[in-house]
Amino acid sequence: MSSEAFYELGADSEVAPQVQLGYRYPGCREPARIGRRARFHSGAVVYADTVIGDHFSCGHNATIRAECTIGDRVVILHGSTLEGRVTIGTGVKIMAHVYIPSTTTIGNMVFIGPGTNLLNAKLPMRKAGVQGPMIGNHVVIGGGVTIGPGVTIGDNAFIAAGAVVMKDVPPNSLALGCPAQVRPLPAEFGAGNDPAQIFGGADLWDQRPNPEPWPEGFDPSAEA
Repeated sequence: MSSEAFYELGADSEVAPQVQLGYRYPGCREPARIGRRARFHSGAVVYADTVIGDHFSCGHNATIRAECTIGDRVVILHGSTLEGRVTIGTGVKIMAHVYIPSTTTIGNMVFIGPGTNLLNAKLPMRKAGVQGPMIGNHVVIGGGVTIGPGVTIGDNAFIAAGAVVMKDVPPNSLALGCPAQVRPLPAEFGAGNDPAQIFGGADLWDQRPNPEPWPEGFDPSAEA
């Protein structure tokens, strides 16, 4: 395949050494398209046929495969994998070593803790067909969570660390345990994620001020 660059990168972006943008695969069609003020740490790979919005931050050795659509102001940290054909909204933070399979949909203002695994096959190698989870808006998913194939997590749900979620979780619910038990969300958990908590100090090792901070009062979910 051609060695020419196969990506479009917006202004004021930073790309560290050993980053592959627009990775060509057999049958790829369109270059990777990445918005303004992106930041890629070494080892990151973004396949062709993927579209990423503005203010994207990507950790070391993260892999984003083909046909992903990612909104503005998304953070994906070190060692995480998007297997392709994943849709992610605006204002999402995905911590380190998270696995997101194809056909997964993630809404706006979502936090996913480290070491979380999402699944898309009920009977892998036994029955054809895949369906990833559907994660709503303002969802919090703690570290080490497993979410089964085809599971829907409703808006403003909170999934406790270590939970194994194999059934749908309604909006405004708390899911915890293995298998997860669902109960009403306690009032002290709040009614939505605070962007200052998600993005304040987004990179511990780079505290440069953001010349275009999150707009005060902006909630992308309200525009959906």
